[in-house]
Amino acid sequence: MPRKKVLFLILSAAVIVGLLVFSLGLFKPKDLIGFFTDKNDAAEKVVKLYELVNPDAGITVEKIEEVNGVYKVLLKAVDASGGVVYREVYVTKDGELLSESMIIVSKSISQITGAYNFVDCLQSKGMLIFGLSNDTATTLQFNILGGRYATKLFVGCDDERAQQCVDAGITQVPTVVYQNKGYAGIQSKQSLENLTGCA
Repeated sequence: MPRKKVLFLILSAAVIVGLLVFSLGLFKPKDLIGFFTDKNDAAEKVVKLYELVNPDAGITVEKIEEVNGVYKVLLKAVDASGGVVYREVYVTKDGELLSESMIIVSKSISQITGAYNFVDCLQSKGMLIFGLSNDTATTLQFNILGGRYATKLFVGCDDERAQQCVDAGITQVPTVVYQNKGYAGIQSKQSLENLTGCA
């Protein structure tokens, strides 16, 4: 018998035996791979971790589902006084990595791009934000507009530029100046949308 034919028959027999063993339930792929854990095994690991961290709380799994290749687990913790807290966590399929927060990349990109476009629109309309570099309220105004990118609207009233701000009629920081009119204090995004028409 030719050597290629013998090799083909041996490989065919091995495949048939493998399919029979698998179909009879005598073997599961996770036994061989050691990677995949079913969602209940992963949830057990999460519960064990939270029980160790919170020994006086009863931890139960309320819901578990697969989301984008990881398990999303909703935990319920009941403390000794009967207080209930829910926490959503994400665990990898092997149960080894856990995160209490996930970022949806496409949604984050959309939100950041939207914030940048809003700031660019405010800038194109001549809006300025007068403030101090290390002032909490000024920083909060920038955070409302999307963070560091909004500093392109900033006019500093620090030290040598303080007189410039006084001459411009700035009496409080932050002050938003639009069409030569000052709006003192922290302004909401909605009020700036209403004021400028930017969205």
